[in-house]
Amino acid sequence: MKRTSITIYDLAREAGVSPATVSRVLNNSAHVKKEKRDRVMELVEKYKFVPNAVAQGLSNKNTKTIGVLLSDIRNPFYSTIYVGIETAAIACGYNAILCNALNDPAIEYQHLEMLESKNTDVILLLGGGADDMPPSLEYQQLVHRIMQNTPVVFASEPNFFDTCRLLINDRPGIEALMSYLLNLGHNKFALVGGLSAISPTYNKQKMISEILERNNLPQDENWIIETQRYEVDDGYQAGKKLFQRPLEEIPTAIIGINEMVALGVMQAAEEAGLRIPEDISVAGFDNTYLSKICTPSLTCVGCAYDIYGEKLMELVKQLVQDPSYREVAMIPSVLAVRCSCGQAKR
Repeated sequence: MKRTSITIYDLAREAGVSPATVSRVLNNSAHVKKEKRDRVMELVEKYKFVPNAVAQGLSNKNTKTIGVLLSDIRNPFYSTIYVGIETAAIACGYNAILCNALNDPAIEYQHLEMLESKNTDVILLLGGGADDMPPSLEYQQLVHRIMQNTPVVFASEPNFFDTCRLLINDRPGIEALMSYLLNLGHNKFALVGGLSAISPTYNKQKMISEILERNNLPQDENWIIETQRYEVDDGYQAGKKLFQRPLEEIPTAIIGINEMVALGVMQAAEEAGLRIPEDISVAGFDNTYLSKICTPSLTCVGCAYDIYGEKLMELVKQLVQDPSYREVAMIPSVLAVRCSCGQAKR
């Protein structure tokens, strides 16, 4: 094998360790067992390996890169927010490294170790293990290890780590949505999708419950319908089961935990012969292009994704200058009223 073709990934493979371990040996940045360190250094000598500046992670050199680890780029929420991040990064002279976990914790951990070895200036964790309440012990240990050398920004509300956080503030959008639906005469609601063990879902459930209680509206214990995932089919299956009930027992307003779940509910409603918004009103969260192109177009809560990206880059610049900098930044959500909600007639 020629020396010029050798990478830390080749060394890691031959030594039987992770790329992150090779990086720590080269940088002498953290404790590595002597056995592993010796194996790596033998290969470094064997191939006369010379790491480049990025692999060395020189403390006096910024790489002008940010790592973005997200749950699943196929979800329009994540793809839209990533475009906002990458656009802002390019405008600031940075490159963004996209890491797609595909909703698989094993892939997520693999990406985390890769980002650690890349020596990015800052890592943003968006969804996945960052949203678990609480994160697994393995996840916590890995993130804490990364934080020893690389600033991390969390896009989740639970404060399990001493880091900067960049959050979408759902409160303004939810208040606007519930006020809008209440003014249309709705008093029977269902929130469909997701799991309460996931922080964004839990927060939405809690806020809507508080608003119903504030308006002295009864809360049926079945008004929250959870699903294992956040896909169109999850909304469809939940809606299909819900619409088997007599019309008078069906909530007049159904809120999907995201657009895809809401679209699945709308599909199930059409199959059940229910008209939207004449028979039921449907709304959702995220407000990407999906809300605009469905029929009827979906009333939705979401944030300005370009502003999200710009605020992230502000945090990146602060953290490059001072890794100990801490801020909880909030991007407000807003309501986009479209055609899927109407006057309650029951």
